[in-house]
Amino acid sequence: MDIFESTEKRMQQIKQRIPDFPLEMMRLMRMTYHIQKSMRDVTNAVLKEHDLHDGSYIVLAVLYGSEDETSTASTLGQACHEKPANLTRVCNDLAARGLITRGARPGDRRSVMISLTKKGRDLIKTVLPAVWQSTVRTYDGFSAAEMKQLEAMSVRQLRNMAD
Repeated sequence: MDIFESTEKRMQQIKQRIPDFPLEMMRLMRMTYHIQKSMRDVTNAVLKEHDLHDGSYIVLAVLYGSEDETSTASTLGQACHEKPANLTRVCNDLAARGLITRGARPGDRRSVMISLTKKGRDLIKTVLPAVWQSTVRTYDGFSAAEMKQLEAMSVRQLRNMAD
């Protein structure tokens, strides 16, 4: 059976029951969900080899891409799309493993600063290539122009959702 066939059949059934159901839009939404879920599964399989999961990987990657490999907790939470409680749990685990450090911001003890350690930097430098190599097949057959078009449409969707 086609990977999306059963979902398509269910959506067709809904369309028959509710004629105003926006089938094309909902199809795209469900496809996006399926793609994202499949990519997360592939990524998590790679991350498991390094005793990481999606949340911890994102924290390490965001820190690695940040100036001075450091961020405030609030900025990190926004960049990772994590709620404070989950970010705290993830950071507790990363700190216990010696991958990050936490401390007060100079001049503002209320603000928590989170930084990569050498061990964290070494790990993310190993993991990043493994992750992108595992997901590259998602874009097999796409031309450079199609990739740009897909990127532009994705940016537009994100902007629409932010409004």
